[in-house]
Amino acid sequence: MPGVDASAESIGSILLTRSEHDRLNRAELYYATPDMTALALAAAATPPTEPMTLRRLPSEAGMIVFGEPIGGYTEDVAAVFAGALAGNSVAPAVVTTPIVAVSWSVWSPQAVALDQGSVRWTFRGQGRTGTIPPDFRGVWLTFYSPRGIFSGLAPETEIATMPDGAVITAGAIDATRATHGPVLGWDNEMLLREGAAFGPAQPDTTELWSHVLYTAWQLMGHDGKNQWAEVEDVPRARAGQKRDRRQGITASGAVRIVRVHPGRRPSPKAAAEDAEASTGRREPQWSCRWPVRPYRRNTCMNPRAHGAGECEHEDRIVPGHIKGPEGKPLRTGSTVHLWDSQPAAEA
Repeated sequence: MPGVDASAESIGSILLTRSEHDRLNRAELYYATPDMTALALAAAATPPTEPMTLRRLPSEAGMIVFGEPIGGYTEDVAAVFAGALAGNSVAPAVVTTPIVAVSWSVWSPQAVALDQGSVRWTFRGQGRTGTIPPDFRGVWLTFYSPRGIFSGLAPETEIATMPDGAVITAGAIDATRATHGPVLGWDNEMLLREGAAFGPAQPDTTELWSHVLYTAWQLMGHDGKNQWAEVEDVPRARAGQKRDRRQGITASGAVRIVRVHPGRRPSPKAAAEDAEASTGRREPQWSCRWPVRPYRRNTCMNPRAHGAGECEHEDRIVPGHIKGPEGKPLRTGSTVHLWDSQPAAEA
């Protein structure tokens, strides 16, 4: 813990790190298959129309890894190393960082208590600054990208030249980083206020990524004739569960695999054509998979009270036109997604 003269930023970073560690220890684990990821992206092309509601969360705390990136952003190497290699030569190269996982937990005044006191949180980002109200209630999201800044570049790509003439390559940097830390790294975070409306979002922002996550929650929550997803609990190995318990991880010993319901899946040919058009570092394409994208319909849940304004509305995802016979699997076989191909220069 920092001393009494520590800055508010250093204290806040430690508290956030502790809170992140705590919620990941109790987070339920989810994996959205590539077809489920593409479906969430297709439906999220328009923002959710219902206000953000905690009822949509599949668990109070969780982490989901997507089979394909839900977004990404590009940076120039010079910007990545700004100040870090002062006076050295930095080669021109643009890298694309994919967003492939999100963790969440409910944020409330009780969630930020410290030693029977309270913490006043401020936020900064998207050109805005302010203080989070003490009665704020909503969801705290953290977005993750794969470890390795330059994992999508050829290992021999020259990144910088040191004063002594030594050349630093992309492979050398990522090999060093690979020996430290987890497979996924923190990228960004945000808060969603309960009851707040979703609106249009700029590309490559946390707002847009949150639309995809919330849409995935919506799809997972539909049932009956409106069912879009099926969830399978896959138990983890006993050795892994024992290791978790020793480290204080209290979540269940299973990973929930989220797939598109068999009745909603397009043909393998359409999926293959879409995969061919995707870069592996950005959102997958779905021009073949969903020629007419799934769309939202704001549905009244109590029509009898609609006239009096006492009803409640929620989003329902309506199917678009899907190629291929119903019930056919999207893909066959097992695929490991490395997110290791940078987009072409003209992309």
